[in-house]
This record gives sequence, C-alpha cells and structure tokens, in this order.
Amino acid sequence: MGAPKQLLPFGESTIVETVVDNMLGAKFDEVIVVVGHHASDVQEQLGTRPIKTVFNPDYREGMLTSAQTGIRALEASDAFALMLVDQPFITSTLIDQVVDAYQRTEKGIALPSYNYRRGHPVIFDQKYAIDILALTPESDGVRTLFKKYGDDIQYVTVDTDSVLRDIDYREDYERALREMGT
Repeated sequence: MGAPKQLLPFGESTIVETVVDNMLGAKFDEVIVVVGHHASDVQEQLGTRPIKTVFNPDYREGMLTSAQTGIRALEASDAFALMLVDQPFITSTLIDQVVDAYQRTEKGIALPSYNYRRGHPVIFDQKYAIDILALTPESDGVRTLFKKYGDDIQYVTVDTDSVLRDIDYREDYERALREMGT
C-alpha cells in the first residue's frame, strides 16, 4: 500500500476510524482496539473515542496474536466479537444483524454469510475464548473453531458482500474509493 492501510483516508475520515465508529454505533458494550504496527499513529487517529486500546507486542506473527490479545483484555462478558480493521464496509446495521441473531439463537457462534461464504463480524460465546487462546501460529487460526464446532454456528444470511470485502491491496482501496465517489 505504501502506507499503513488502517490510516488511509476513507470517506470523511480513515479506514480505522470508519471501522471503529461502525463498532461504536453497534450493540457492543465495549470496543477494544488491538494495535501493533504504527500503534501510536493509530491511537492518535482514534483520539478520544470511548474505546480501550491494547498493544499486541507479537503483531508481526499474524492476526491470531491480535485476536488473542483482544480476548485477554476483555472484561467479564457473555460473548465477544472479532472484527478486522480492513473491513470498513461493515456498517453498524450489519453488525447489529449478527448481534441480534446471536442473541436469538442457542448457538455459541454467529456469523454473517453471503452466497454461502462466511464473513465478519463473528460473535463467540465466552466459552470459546479458551479455545482461541490455546491456538498456535501453526493452526488455521480462528477458522479452526468453525471446523471443530460447525454444529454450534448460527449463519446469518445477509444480502451484501460487505461482510466479505476487505482492503488488502492498492486496487481494493482504489475500487472502494471509486464506489464511494471520492
């Protein structure tokens, strides 16, 4: 990208601000932002938003270490969600669809599905925190739980690919800006 993607301009703000603001607008009791690379720049960009930030010293080892850092920072809760910083297309309304489905079901995992593909955010019952914390870098990450506990997943069918879309490459970013009309 040539710059940290989470700090790239997006709409009226940046990618990370858009994601965090969407989370703050959803039915979450607490938003924890795990920072690593360019941590101080990200924290500065997020300003005084009512979030908790935690530093992942192992961020170079991949997303799993960030998920684990965030889980360790959780206050007592019944459930938690995992979201990615490079998915600014996931609105508060989409997040709430998954939260509502999780609250209505007896299942321990809820996630959105678009054209039979799993997306984000993923909501987990607190009982899965131990499983995620026990995963190793050699595992297939959190996806391991989807295989192991497939019968405990509530799929929430959504009518948008926003739950799948992320910004990994310059082309993804440029396409997103074109779609926004900027």
